[in-house]
Formats: sequence, C-alpha cells, structure tokens
Amino acid sequence: MKKSIQITQLLALLISAMMLASCASLYIQNGKEAYDNLKYHDAIYYLNKGVAKKQDPDAVRKLGESYLKVNDFEHAASTYEQIATFTDNTDADRINQARALMGTERYSEAKTILEGIISRDAGNQVAKELLQSCKTVDKMKSDSLLYLVEPVNIPVLEAVFSPYPFNGGLIFSSPSGKGESDPYTDKSYTNLFFSKKEGASWTNPEPLEGVNGQYHDAVAAVSPSGQTLVFTRSFQLNGGALAGNDQRVSMTQLYTSKMGADGKWEKPSLVPFCDSKYMFAHPAFSPDGKTLYFASDMPGGFGEMDIWESQLSDNTWGTPKNLGGDVNSKGNEVFPTVKDENTLFFSSDAHESLGGLDILQSSRKNGVWENPVHISYPINTSTDDFGMVWNADGKGGYFTSDRYGSDKIYSFAFDDTRVTLNGLVTGKDSMLPLGGVRVTIKNLTDGTEQMVITDGDGKFTADLIKGKDYQMIADLEGYFKQTEPVNTKTGENPISKVIEMSEVYITDNKNGENGGNDGGNNGGNNGGNNGGGNNGENGSGTGKKGVYDLPEIHWDYNKWDIRPDAVPYLDNLVKLFKDNPDLKFELRSHTDCRGSHEYNDDLSAKRAKAATDYLVKKGVPRAIIVSKGYGERELLNECTDGVFCDESKHEQNRRTEFIVTGKKK
Repeated sequence: MKKSIQITQLLALLISAMMLASCASLYIQNGKEAYDNLKYHDAIYYLNKGVAKKQDPDAVRKLGESYLKVNDFEHAASTYEQIATFTDNTDADRINQARALMGTERYSEAKTILEGIISRDAGNQVAKELLQSCKTVDKMKSDSLLYLVEPVNIPVLEAVFSPYPFNGGLIFSSPSGKGESDPYTDKSYTNLFFSKKEGASWTNPEPLEGVNGQYHDAVAAVSPSGQTLVFTRSFQLNGGALAGNDQRVSMTQLYTSKMGADGKWEKPSLVPFCDSKYMFAHPAFSPDGKTLYFASDMPGGFGEMDIWESQLSDNTWGTPKNLGGDVNSKGNEVFPTVKDENTLFFSSDAHESLGGLDILQSSRKNGVWENPVHISYPINTSTDDFGMVWNADGKGGYFTSDRYGSDKIYSFAFDDTRVTLNGLVTGKDSMLPLGGVRVTIKNLTDGTEQMVITDGDGKFTADLIKGKDYQMIADLEGYFKQTEPVNTKTGENPISKVIEMSEVYITDNKNGENGGNDGGNNGGNNGGNNGGGNNGENGSGTGKKGVYDLPEIHWDYNKWDIRPDAVPYLDNLVKLFKDNPDLKFELRSHTDCRGSHEYNDDLSAKRAKAATDYLVKKGVPRAIIVSKGYGERELLNECTDGVFCDESKHEQNRRTEFIVTGKKK
C-alpha cells in the first residue's frame, strides 16, 4: 500500500512538471509570435512567464530586444546581463546591452563593453559612435546655457508628442483614448489634435477635423502656405480597412490633405511615392514648400530608418533621394525638421547620443548635408528626445521627450547672446604688442573656426557664442605658436585675454654640442657663454641666444627621476611642443660638478631621456624631439671641481633646457 502511494505521488510530480514545461513552451511560443508581429508589450508578458520556467536563449534575446523597443532600459539592462553569460553571446547582443546601459546613464559600463567590441572589430561603426558618446557624455551634459526648457502642459491628454506650430497654436499627436487598441502598444490609436495658447495656459485639445480615421494618424507638417497638410497614417485600403505588407505588418505611410474653401481639411490621399512594403513617416517641409523631408526604411538607405527628401514638380512629389551617409547611419534617423533651407534637425539612435533617440543638427554646404552636431543637454537626455521644431522668429520652439516616463511636449528658448572677446598679443620677453598675428578661435563643441588678425597695437576682437569652450591659436612667423583656452560659460561679457608669444631661434645643434667645451667655469654671473646671466629677451637663462632654460625643473642629487614639483612645468613644455609640431627640438640636461665627467655625462643623458619620455607619454611626437646629456660642461656658477658650494648652488647647475634645431621638412 505504501509503495502504491509513493508511485502515485511520483506520477503526480511528473505530470505537474510536464504541465509546467508545456505551459512554459506555450508562453514562449506566444511571446515569439508577438515579437515577430512587433507586439512588444505582449511579447514581454509571455516571454517573461516562459523563460521563468524554461531555458530558451532565443526567447531571452527577444525579451531583451522587446524591452529596448518600448524604452524600458532598466529591465533591458538586467536581461542583457543574463544574455552576457551565454556562450554564444554576440557583438550585436553587446551593442544592445550598451544601449540599455546608456539609457540608464551607466556610461562607464557601456564604454567597457564597446571598447571590447572595437578591439575585435575595429570597423564596427555603430560601436564606435556609441563609444564616442560615452567618452564625451560630460561635455554633452555640461553645455546647457543656450537653451531654456520648460514643459508644455496640454490639458486632458496624458501622452502628447510631435508638435507643429500652426495658426497660433500647435498640431500634435496623442492616443485618442477611444476605439480599439493598437496591438503593438496596447494603447488606443493616435490622432492629430490642435490646441491654442491663451495667456499662460493651453486650451483643451480638439481633434483635427477632417483628418483622423480609426487607426493611427500622427506626426504632421503644414506647408508654408498653410494650404497643404502631410501626416503619418496607418496604411489603409480604399474602403478604410487596415492593410499590411507581406509579413502582415501595417506600415505607416504619408498622406496629404488640402485646406478647403470652408477652412477645413479635405479627405486625405496617399502621397504617390509611398509603398506599403516599407515604412514612411515624419514629414517636414522646406521653407519654400518645394521639398518634403521624411523618414523611411525603403531600399537604398544606409541603415534601418533613414532621412529622405522629395522635390515638388508640377504639383507632384518626385522620386525620393537619400540625404547621404553623413546624415544617415546604420541605425535609425527619424523625425526630420528644418529651421531654414540649410539647417536640418533630426533624431538618431546611432550617432553621438546620451542614450535613446537624441536630436542632432546638420548644415548644408554646397548642396551637401554635413556630419551632424549633437544638441546638448537639456534638449537631449538619456531617454528619447525628438521632433525639434522652431518658431518663425528662430528664437525658440518645441520638441518631444519621454525623460519623465511618457512622451511630453517641451518648449525651448534659444539664447544666442554673443560674448565679446577682447584680446591682446605681446612678446613674452619684450611685452611689446605684436601686430599681424593670426589668431584662430576654435569652437570646441562643433569644431567651427574663425580667424582674426591683430592690429598694430596687438589687439583683436571676436564675437563668441555664449556657453561654449573655445581654443585660441596665435601664429606669427618667427614666434612659437601659442594656444590658450577661453570659455563663455562664466557670464563675463566682455572677456579680456592676453596671449604672450616667445621668439623662435633655430640653433645649429652641432655648434651646441661643442659650445660646452669652451669652459662653463669662466662664465660666472657675467652672462657669458655658460654664465647664469639674467633671462633676457632671448628667453635664455644661460645667456646663449636660442637656449631656452627651464629653471623650475631640477633634479635630486645623483638621481634622474622626475620630481613632483617639475611635473607642472614639464606639462607646460608638453603644450609648447604639441602647439608647434612643425619644429624640431633638442632637450638638454646638465649636472653639477660632483662625480667624474664620464659619470655625469651618463647621468645627464638619463635625465634628458627621462624628461623626453615624459613628454612623449603625454602626446608629444617622438619624431620632433631628441635628448642629450651635457654632464658638467656648462655650469652656471663658480661651483666647479675643488670649489666648496652649498646645495642650493649645486642645484642651479642640475637643470634642463631645450633648443630648436630646425623645422620639419
């Protein structure tokens, strides 16, 4: 009897395990089907239940990707931590993990993963772009003085996005809150709405009359004439039924509507170049209304969604043209807008980014759209930011962000107040003004440059953008190039800067090698060949023209280690050498008289090499610098063999200097 009970219990456990496995398989099957049909919320529900009971790496991957699709970066990051333990973990998995980490502002962890990818695949462009974002995140977050951002409180509606200024108000998109739900989002289909600003508040939104159907209608743009509306709509058959492509996915298309004589929008029609096999979305007009920009995954692009344009001819939109590989990447470029005929804004998840979709700006020069520039915080955040539109005055506008958990519209004001830079360039030793100096001022945010030339009084003036970091580069024949930083973030206006330039003397290093043999003992303090005369106009502590003394760099007795107190001065030398890569240098080191000549020659050579190695480690090209030890041949004072001197005088002789030996060919 007892044995019979045990068998029954065992069978019950087996049946229960089989039922659990069967349920898990069914959940995973349903989850994968939902994923394949782009129903990511359903996929998350089913896959979570399935993988909790059954191991299935493909299901876990689809779960991670589903979290990314719905911008749930926290759950995506934890899911990809699990995927990272799989033996078949791929670089595509790792890129997705990096995206999830960036979305939660864990940039250092993302950086480590991306560096690993690039070490194996140096040509992985997506990983390179994301890595650059991780490296520059502090700069992208700090540059925040140009924009004042405030939320736009549209009443009644919970989620609102893609605003477009029109007729004293905004056309925008929002879930309609009625009818059947979109199977992809589990929310009601979107409609186009209109709201006006009255005083400090906005009116209750009204559906855009004559446009909305029973499926998605969203992301609209109005032509400059105000007579044509183009918007994004779920593809529908003539009878109004929702239609899909070969994979039974309903791709959005572009539809257009004309303003009727009664002031209402007429029945929309499909834009001719659209194709239901592909997605078309996010229209924007050029200022003259003759070019239509939009996003599509149609063939001929560079990645997933690309930015395209179509020209209007004889009232018909022509064959679309891709905006090219500088604008478009291997990822998604979406939500294009234009400020003027040569300034394009769009969002991307593959260019430089703080995470999610970030807004970028591209300028057109000579008919070509250039590499985009990242718009800094507070416009962009680690979540999705998109759809930046400008008011007619060009001083502000609106954009969408889900920085607080759901899509909301924000207004921005652009403060382009210019900061005046008043500069003066002088000779470092003479302190006399230098005229004719070319001063290049480089904006370190976007790389743009302007050049000014000093007048006869050594003065120059430039207008700079508020809230930026700049670098000034002063260049005059016969002088060392000199770089100096300047920033416009302090509120100071105007800003005054003085640049001091040192003269360049090119020394025949062969003569330099023999000069020390003339007798360092005889110079004393009289400024002779080897004396310790005043640091005159030649920049030489030795009195020799073209020998540049570094009086702050000294060495401990019998050692060649770089002393901590020398580091700041060596760093100054790093800057000088890097500013002048067209010159060739010899770095020289000297000892005091104690020890044999042979020993001191060897010690000084080691010191010169130690200083040179430090410079090279800090980025000075080794090709422009050589090191040489001079031992005790060129003493600066009377402390020669047999003369008693205190330690401070011996330290004067343990010094470092450099000469310029020529220019690179």
